[in-house]
Amino acid sequence: MNVKFLIVSVLIACLLVSCVQSKLFDGCIREKKIEGYIFPKEYRSSLVHFDDVKERYTPIKEDVLRVEQLIKEQLVFINKPLINQGGNCPVIHKNLSKYARQYIGYFDQNNDKIIWVNFFIRREKDQLSKLNKDLIFVLDGCSNYWNVKVNLNKGKLYDLRINGSS
Repeated sequence: MNVKFLIVSVLIACLLVSCVQSKLFDGCIREKKIEGYIFPKEYRSSLVHFDDVKERYTPIKEDVLRVEQLIKEQLVFINKPLINQGGNCPVIHKNLSKYARQYIGYFDQNNDKIIWVNFFIRREKDQLSKLNKDLIFVLDGCSNYWNVKVNLNKGKLYDLRINGSS
């Protein structure tokens, strides 16, 4: 009888720990000046395609914080041409805190850990409610909408894309 009680107790404890852990991280990330959503590796979208994907992975909070640090340090340098920025369109590296983010992680053909970050201006309240449902994809909109890839293995930003303005 003691063995059965012990087995049942261990199973219940494992179930409770599993439930608590699954609620600790729901993909949403809210840090100082950062609001975003990390899509799980199972997420698929026809809106974005990466040619260099070997395998998808789900970024963890530490990955995202590292990505954000690299963006903060390097964005000003790869954003030198200021494409579609100025006037009514924000200069992205000067306004990072005004953007919500979406993160998609994958390993490239060299097994480097890549995180693609999709940025959109926070003033779009209806889009913020959709943050964790699907990628926010807008045509035009200038620097209110942009994305960049971050290679965590090399600690480098690349493939900066800023929406057009028409």
